[in-house]
Amino acid sequence: MSTRSSVWLGESGGKSVYIYWELADRKQENGRITTPIYIAVDAGNADEEVAIRLPKEIAIRLLMMLSPDWADEVGQVL
Repeated sequence: MSTRSSVWLGESGGKSVYIYWELADRKQENGRITTPIYIAVDAGNADEEVAIRLPKEIAIRLLMMLSPDWADEVGQVL
């Protein structure tokens, strides 16, 4: 079972773009569980994935643009 949750953003030139968070990277801060969010591109091979960790402010804005109910859908990932 994967500990990764993701939101697929699109595909171009045979490569997929998505944002994801690894549940295995969870930490507890001030009674809340947090985890980093990444934006990634891959060509179907996880070993060749290019991932960039997003700053918290950018991750929140991106999630807000993807869905007005992002907090309910994603939960306490930030």
